[in-house]
Amino acid sequence: MPISRHRFWGIATLAGIAALLFGFGSTPASAGLIDAPWDKLLHLALFATLTVALRLALPRLPLAMIASLAIGFALADELHQAWVPGRHPDWGDGLADLAGIAGGLLIWPGLVRRLPGSAAEAG
Repeated sequence: MPISRHRFWGIATLAGIAALLFGFGSTPASAGLIDAPWDKLLHLALFATLTVALRLALPRLPLAMIASLAIGFALADELHQAWVPGRHPDWGDGLADLAGIAGGLLIWPGLVRRLPGSAAEAG
C-alpha cells in the first residue's frame, strides 16, 4: 500500500526537525544563535510544526499520544542541551515548546479541513 502524500510530508518534516534539534542543536555553533525573546518564538513555531507533522505522519494515533510524543521531543531537546558546550536546558524554552504543542493541537482541525484530498487520508 503506497504512503499518502500527507503522511509522507509529515514524516519528512519530522525527520527535518529531528535533524535540526538533535543534529545541528548538538553543536556548539547552535548556542546563542537567536537572541531572546525571538528564541522563544522559534521554539513555539517549531513545536507547533512538529505537532502537526506528528498528526500527519501518524493519523490514527489518538491526540493524547500525539501530545505525549511531542512533549517527549521537547523534553529530549531540553535535556540533551546539558551535554552541548555553550548550551543549557531552559524552563522558558520548555514552556515555549509546550505552547507550540498546544498551538499545533488547536490549529489541527482548521488545517485538516484545508488539506487537499479526503479528511480520512489526512487523519
